[in-house]
Amino acid sequence: MKIINTLKQKRWEAGKFQVFYRMLWSFHNLYRFFAIPSYRSRILNSIRFKKYYHQFSNFTQIDRYPDLFQMAKQNFGDIEHPKILSFGCSTGEEVVTLSTYIPHASIVGIDINTWCLKEANRKYASENRRFFHSLSSEFLSLHDFDAIFCLAVFQHPENRHNKNRKESAYSFEHFENQLKELDKKLKSKGLLFIDHSDFNFLETNLMPNYQIATFDRNQKSRQRPIFNKKNQKLSEYQNLFRVFQKK
Repeated sequence: MKIINTLKQKRWEAGKFQVFYRMLWSFHNLYRFFAIPSYRSRILNSIRFKKYYHQFSNFTQIDRYPDLFQMAKQNFGDIEHPKILSFGCSTGEEVVTLSTYIPHASIVGIDINTWCLKEANRKYASENRRFFHSLSSEFLSLHDFDAIFCLAVFQHPENRHNKNRKESAYSFEHFENQLKELDKKLKSKGLLFIDHSDFNFLETNLMPNYQIATFDRNQKSRQRPIFNKKNQKLSEYQNLFRVFQKK
């Protein structure tokens, strides 16, 4: 009886700690909401544009994917004025990096987060670097891109951080539907770059219209989960091709 009472006491104390931890975390997030504009924008935009949202985080950095950017430089070095789209550009670092690899390119950055776009325009906008909201009339009118980059966009942090998760927190249908819209904007022979995704582009209905691009190091292995078109986890490891050419 004494052992049972001791276990009950410990469970009660553990429960109290969990309640305290949740309250502390709630106050922390409340502080972030009012004190940090970037965090507040993430919350408000994810609510306002919930139907269209993909990646919640707005983390980015300069030259984040040098191997992919080098492939683009190799491919577009001899093309006079290539048009490139950075889908999910965040605060613009991907766009400005691409402009250093391909200075003769016209590059458009698209994002759904209004605060990110303000920062991108403030820091990086120029004659050859433009930024638009992903639901804007300006973006809807754009087409005939030579390349579209979708890097660390089609993913959900819950899929990586919760090792016990068997079903994707981000749906394959959402992934595929967005790619169908982007496909309309990519010209024939254009390149589609997809990396750090929770799904495999080879499983989409678009794949018959594409071929795997013949770049060295196109296929890459990573320790991160991969889900199938039924949103079920296949493995904790990925070994995916990242660049595709439209036929």
